Amino acid sequence: MRKLKLVVPIGAAALMLLPASAMAATPDRAENPFVCPVLTLPDQAVQSSGNFNSIGNGQYTFAPGAAGSADTFNGNVPNHATNADGAGSPGGAHASPGDTDYTAIWSGNN
Repeated sequence: MRKLKLVVPIGAAALMLLPASAMAATPDRAENPFVCPVLTLPDQAVQSSGNFNSIGNGQYTFAPGAAGSADTFNGNVPNHATNADGAGSPGGAHASPGDTDYTAIWSGNN
């Protein structure tokens, strides 16, 4: 009997939390997100393959149409899931592997 008394209040409290999480605001979404991994490669690999484009600072990404590249990303991607939380730009300031805000998905907003 004692166990029943503890389960009911806990279950009721858990059910009260459901509407609050369902009413959370929708995060800002990236417009036209695309996949563009940041790669650090030796010059020989870049020159011999022809499959990479420079994005500055000795970093590269896949050239459009190269194996592993994707020009667009289908789906709703929140800005916080994109490179530098939506602020990264392949030709400018961006997050790289190892940075806490790095992802290979970029926002087309920039």
